[in-house]
Amino acid sequence: MLSSAIKNFFKRETPDEQPTWLIMLGIVSIVIYAFSRTGFMELASIASTIATLTGLWGLYKYGKIVNSHILFRFLWIAIIIQLISWALSQLITPEWAEDIPKLDKITRWFVFIPLAWWIAQYKNAIWFVWGSAALGVLVSPWVTGDGLNEIIQGINGQRIDFGIRNAQHTALYFGSILVGLCCFAKPLYKKYKLSIIPITFLIIYCLLVIYVNESRQAWLALIVTLLAMSTYLVIKQLKKSSKKQQLAVISIFFIGLASLTSMLINNEKIVDRVMAEKEAISAVIALDFNNVPYSSFGVRLHSWMAATDFIKEKPFFGWGSNGKSLVMSHSESLPEWVRNGFGHLHNTYLEILVNYGIIGLLFYFSIWIVIGKTLLTEIKSERIEKEFGYIFASMFFFWTVMNCFESYQNFWTGVFYYNIFMAGIVATVWQSELATISKEN
Repeated sequence: MLSSAIKNFFKRETPDEQPTWLIMLGIVSIVIYAFSRTGFMELASIASTIATLTGLWGLYKYGKIVNSHILFRFLWIAIIIQLISWALSQLITPEWAEDIPKLDKITRWFVFIPLAWWIAQYKNAIWFVWGSAALGVLVSPWVTGDGLNEIIQGINGQRIDFGIRNAQHTALYFGSILVGLCCFAKPLYKKYKLSIIPITFLIIYCLLVIYVNESRQAWLALIVTLLAMSTYLVIKQLKKSSKKQQLAVISIFFIGLASLTSMLINNEKIVDRVMAEKEAISAVIALDFNNVPYSSFGVRLHSWMAATDFIKEKPFFGWGSNGKSLVMSHSESLPEWVRNGFGHLHNTYLEILVNYGIIGLLFYFSIWIVIGKTLLTEIKSERIEKEFGYIFASMFFFWTVMNCFESYQNFWTGVFYYNIFMAGIVATVWQSELATISKEN
């Protein structure tokens, strides 16, 4: 009798057999987690635990028909990479190796897998989750920051961060929200005409924060994202336009580009912020890396140069999860105040290379490639709206540039937003798969 009950308990079933209360528990817990992670850590911890554990169970019990296998293979590969890296560090440099392997450094990138299962169960759940994550950031001035006073301080020339770790991480969050708003503004307006009012307000709000926040990497990342996506859209428009229309499209594009350039080079705050690194930039252009001053960018550059020596020594699997710390603490080329004052490299990709080598870096980008390819297949089949492709590509460009100047992927801030974003993308793909299977049956 007990054996039969256990057997039935673990018997895999269809998504239609899921209890409604379990689905609602999963979705509600993710929404709470998405909203509370930036300001209510204890609540977020409880909610994420519930969402993750129930999501794993739900995916095992009722998710056999969705293609989650490749994602779980990624998870196993992540564990193997970390174990190999740790074992080699124990074998080659035991004096610097950690006592036990830390398997959470990469595996936490895959928390989105169980979260995606619950989001996939309800068509509009993605908007609740992404919206809650955005709302948690948008209200951060009044939750973790100093409210309107801090915004006013920013307008008056003081750097602000609203208590979200530091200004760079705040810029990541508001920049991500801005990208999302721009990608979905058009379809939202078509569906709800009055939505243009709050969308416009929120875009201005995000632009204001990013501007007064003075994070140069965010400015650069947004410019690169804008150029990349606008170039793609222009090329796409040219292919379906007449010669006369093509001339108009090209003219508008270059007029817009010229206007943006003029606005940037004539903005005193932006110019002053960029020119603060004039000496460092000049030294880099002259390839005189040794004489780059230890400014904000200079510290980064010198630590990156120090990291290359470590990467050359162990290029394939790196030094283990503490590799970035080893660079900062044992590089004799760095002055003592840098070794003691900084514990990481301010660059996600170099940290992955130092920690887990070329294999680790290829693994990171392969996640984006595989998920992106799967999403593109669904978009081409017209089962998913093209806007999801736009936001995926835009976020990839934005995140790629941002991670060149800060180790977001190795901090809770970056891991949180990455998982929330990827959970929404994967859930959208799974919704399409579930709908297709349902129609076939």
